Amino acid sequence: MSPASITIPTIDITPLLTPTSTRVQRQEVAVALLQAFTVYGVFYITSPSHPVFTSASSAKILDATTRLFDLNPSQKNQIPKIQPGGFTRGYVPIGGESGSQTKELKEGFSYGYEWPAHELEAKQHRNEFNGLQGPNAWPDKETLKELDQPPQQQQQQQQQGGAVAAAAPAPVEADLFKATLQRFYLDVCEVAKGLLQGISLALALEEGELAKYCTTSETISFMRLFHYLPYADPEQKHAAQIGSSAHTDWGFLTLILSPSKTVGLQLFHDNAWHDVPSLENTLVVNGGDYLSLLTGGRLISPLHRVVSNGQQERYSMCCFYYPDYDAKIPLLVEDEVSGQAASGSYSLLRDQRAEDTEETGHDGDAESAKSVATKLLNGDINFGDYIVSKWTQVYRKGGY
Repeated sequence: MSPASITIPTIDITPLLTPTSTRVQRQEVAVALLQAFTVYGVFYITSPSHPVFTSASSAKILDATTRLFDLNPSQKNQIPKIQPGGFTRGYVPIGGESGSQTKELKEGFSYGYEWPAHELEAKQHRNEFNGLQGPNAWPDKETLKELDQPPQQQQQQQQQGGAVAAAAPAPVEADLFKATLQRFYLDVCEVAKGLLQGISLALALEEGELAKYCTTSETISFMRLFHYLPYADPEQKHAAQIGSSAHTDWGFLTLILSPSKTVGLQLFHDNAWHDVPSLENTLVVNGGDYLSLLTGGRLISPLHRVVSNGQQERYSMCCFYYPDYDAKIPLLVEDEVSGQAASGSYSLLRDQRAEDTEETGHDGDAESAKSVATKLLNGDINFGDYIVSKWTQVYRKGGY
């Protein structure tokens, strides 16, 4: 018997992104957000007033992403790879990380805030970066020049083994690839800031309450471009391989663009897996573990995974939006702690180096999870230091 279908809501968040909106309009959005967070923990957002919710924006970032992953293996191997230690910038080879012992058939590229050169040099000289800040790890100059070219011209160059075409090439905008990625990242961060306002209202807090803890978020948050490969026989319960293992996200908010129409993202709800299809001109929002913990479990951090239909590739762009590195946020609600927060069933609180004993991956030591939760809520651990330690748990040396 197939599971009952669910309808994941789509919320127009324009009032949260428009300075001239009224509090009544923002409150209406907050009500919708609260409903979506407490039922599913995942929902779609859109706004005709913001450029990130346009077909043109989606097409640009999808084109840049596909061209990046279409590079030949030797070019990809020259891109700096993500290293253990928690700072996630650079290329993730196939099998290079996993939230479980299952092999994840995806490759990725992580990047974040592009520091101005003078500021980057000064901060590095004074050793002012925290564990989640630092320079992006871009491809080498020659590869970037190739990625800056229009797609047709890039294809011609690849076919000629890098030789210059006889006809004069069209003018190439310098740093177009990096600029496209950075513009998309900053636009998504701007949307995330608007969501903070709505979530604060949803929790009956002052509108700017959550924003107080997110003053430098764009410098430690980051974007991950993913290329999921099809794998054989997806009906084998994903025992050996999967696109992305079942997990909950660790942080505050995850904002996802899925411009390719291939179904892959799935939500675990009412003891069944449900597809979260791509919808044009929307972003998917997942609540994170830390946000859920701070709300006593009132806002759900949804269990989700990425699977394959065994035939088609899939691309997605995921922004992991964090509060400040030094954030020590107390419990935000007076409700009785319940649900995930009471049981400690968050990926955030589990040691993901250990092999999961069930597909849903919530078999960590409950007492240990509760101890970590207590330390986070009491301010014994700041957000950034703990997240750095989490990233070391999913790193897998070498990939394949």
